[in-house]
Amino acid sequence: MKKSRGPLPHHLGALSVFSLEGRGPGRGQFLVTAVAEPAAVLPLIVIRGESAGPLFIVVAGVHGDEYEGPQAIWEVAQGLPPSSLHGTLLALPVCNPWAFAAGLRSTPDAMDGANLAREFPGALEGSPTQRLARALLEFVLKLKPGLFLDLHSGGTRYSFLPVVGYRGGLGNEDRSRAAARAFGLSALWEMADHRGTFNSETARKGITTVGVEMTGAGGCRREDVAANREGMLNLMRWLGMLRDHPAPEVLGPFRRTTDVLAPVSGFVVPHQAVGGRVEAGDSIARIHSSLFGEIVAEVKAPHAGEVWAMRHLRAIQQGEIITSIARPVGAETDR
Repeated sequence: MKKSRGPLPHHLGALSVFSLEGRGPGRGQFLVTAVAEPAAVLPLIVIRGESAGPLFIVVAGVHGDEYEGPQAIWEVAQGLPPSSLHGTLLALPVCNPWAFAAGLRSTPDAMDGANLAREFPGALEGSPTQRLARALLEFVLKLKPGLFLDLHSGGTRYSFLPVVGYRGGLGNEDRSRAAARAFGLSALWEMADHRGTFNSETARKGITTVGVEMTGAGGCRREDVAANREGMLNLMRWLGMLRDHPAPEVLGPFRRTTDVLAPVSGFVVPHQAVGGRVEAGDSIARIHSSLFGEIVAEVKAPHAGEVWAMRHLRAIQQGEIITSIARPVGAETDR
């Protein structure tokens, strides 16, 4: 028996002309064109509640090898009845369709090889990825959401401790910090301003912004999808969009991270596990020659802290991140 594929999405045309004006309660699945040539067609999900309320925008798939975010968005969208919602959920589960189709972190080299998460605010007359970044950012800024959530993971290259955070020192900082506590993860991150990222640019424009990292490690763990799904629902509770029960408020310190970079290219062998504690001077990893395996560098922890990310892909290039070490905000002078 032939299985039903459900209703086909309606192609709305350009992302730049999409509007929520005149859209009544209900659920919609649409295709929108963010870049005309080469074509970047994005899936867009809109769920409008039967009563008025905030606009919550969720994005994922900025990197094409990160799957926990898209799957969580699809599951929330399929299970969320509009009758329970006060306000509007708008989701873009696959922001870089070129990278997603190829299973790559960045746009394929044949197009421009660019990392979308380093190209914001983008450029109207730039490369394909720069034009995509410009279209995405302008879309979000035009709609002025009450909250913006950017879902990421370690992808195929890294294993990450599940963490939630906000961009420190940018717009609407207090509200973004409170939203991060409501997501529901115990590891809280004060992310440094990183020009080129989607969530730094939305925060810089005064939009309440939260970012999430899940494990990655070349997979898509069921528990990470569930954490993303519950975190999205928690943020809707925090906004007052869902009123089944209050959102959590996770206590504890926010942490900042130090990225430890590879001093040379080669084959990296980690010596620490994600979530483990290191002291200053502890061996983090060794880098071996990718030809005959001799040790060419030993990498040590610059300070004490908790390992939040570790390189999963063994091949590494000079200047790429090996690990990220977290410590509480204010502990930067501690060794």
